[in-house]
This record gives sequence, C-alpha cells and structure tokens, in this order.
Amino acid sequence: MSNQRLLSLANLSMVVFMVLFCGSLSMAWLGEQSLSVGTTVFMHITLVLTAALFKLAYVVRLIAQDRMGQPLV
Repeated sequence: MSNQRLLSLANLSMVVFMVLFCGSLSMAWLGEQSLSVGTTVFMHITLVLTAALFKLAYVVRLIAQDRMGQPLV
C-alpha cells in the first residue's frame, strides 16, 4: 500500500471513528433515559472502543506522514 493511500485511509478512519464516538456519546449521556440499561452499557463500551480505534488511526497517520517526510502534526 502506498504511503499516500495509507494517509488517506487513516484520515478517513479518524473521521468515521469521531462520528461514531459522538453518536455513542450522545446516546450514552443525553438519551440514557429513553434507552434500556443494556443499550446504555453498550453505548459506554462503544465509547471506549471508538476512542481506542481513533487513536490507532492517528498513529497510522503519523507513520504515513513520517514515511512521506512530512512534519508530524
């Protein structure tokens, strides 16, 4: 896989995981009164997983930038 493709994939992954994180955050904290306990617990677990996957995508982004000689931001 080329470094440019890896960078694009990592950026897209970061956006997707951020959207999923915000959705589960709103369901877990703002809509908890209308959800069952099991669904609320699932949303809290989803928060942890999406945050971890976002961080992993960021590390992949840094690796791609390093290989391309770009400054790490």
